[in-house]
Amino acid sequence: MSRPALVPSNIETTSHVQPKHAFEFWRATALAPFGDIRNVHPRDAFRAKRLVVSGAGWGLIHTVSSPVGLTIGPRQLDRNGPETVVIGVGLDGIGYQQQGERGGRLGAGDISFLSRHRPLVAGTQSDYAEIRLALPRTTFEAWIGPVDAFAGRCIVGDPALAEFKAALRRFAATAAWMSQDEAQAAFEGLLHLLGNRVRDPEARPGYLLSCEAVASVAWAYIVRRLHDPRLGPAEIQAALGISRTQLYRAFAGTGGVAAALRDTRLDLAHRRLATPRADGMLIATIVYACGFTDVPSFNRAFRQRFGLSPRELRAGSGIPI
Repeated sequence: MSRPALVPSNIETTSHVQPKHAFEFWRATALAPFGDIRNVHPRDAFRAKRLVVSGAGWGLIHTVSSPVGLTIGPRQLDRNGPETVVIGVGLDGIGYQQQGERGGRLGAGDISFLSRHRPLVAGTQSDYAEIRLALPRTTFEAWIGPVDAFAGRCIVGDPALAEFKAALRRFAATAAWMSQDEAQAAFEGLLHLLGNRVRDPEARPGYLLSCEAVASVAWAYIVRRLHDPRLGPAEIQAALGISRTQLYRAFAGTGGVAAALRDTRLDLAHRRLATPRADGMLIATIVYACGFTDVPSFNRAFRQRFGLSPRELRAGSGIPI
């Protein structure tokens, strides 16, 4: 008796491409179906790898990559086919997304929802790892809820979703060895786990208060614009079309807008200083690339936040100073 055929899968990587051509190769192959793609840190060596599994009406992509930025505008949308919804789970990295009036900062363990039929911006400022499930709108709404209630949403730090995230990681690790029937059953099990926790989000009392909505979209804008030293509360307020009071109220519980911006820049600098890929870059170059303009002030803030200097971090990581 023959064994059932395995679900189709393949691995894509830049490992066989010359470093100077790696990003262009990745943009022209793995990222070709998307919109405008940019290399966030063009001076760093670019590396990427992903597993793609194709089920019956759904797809799974497990990606580990250098940072990229993505913009899909109205002219880049394919409205001829059925609407595709993407459920993402971050495994590592500092990222963001915004679709319409929803968005947010994304990190390890956070869950995101996007529609491929609507304009969006998304990306990361650091090396990242993520798992994404793509499925038709009809399937999403049958198991989860209305796409209009989810597109652009980010769910950050919800312990109730731990079981779903653990199951998704197991699925990503084993899906390529499953039969179509096994993979379909596992896929539907994932949707069941997620749907039981997040169904009808706007009907849940207090799910997304106005301050939380403002903070969510503001975080997406902050992470996307971290590299610009001119970024501050006034620009964020103008970009989001909100009042100064709304913005400051949204960040009242986190130390304020300026503190949130500073700490996020420090976190990004810490990640870049600790990665071997940036071992050929001066500390000052990384500092300026993260939006800081004053190295001594950065050094003081860095020590206060992490308890050691940038040089000590590099020495402990085995990276040349």
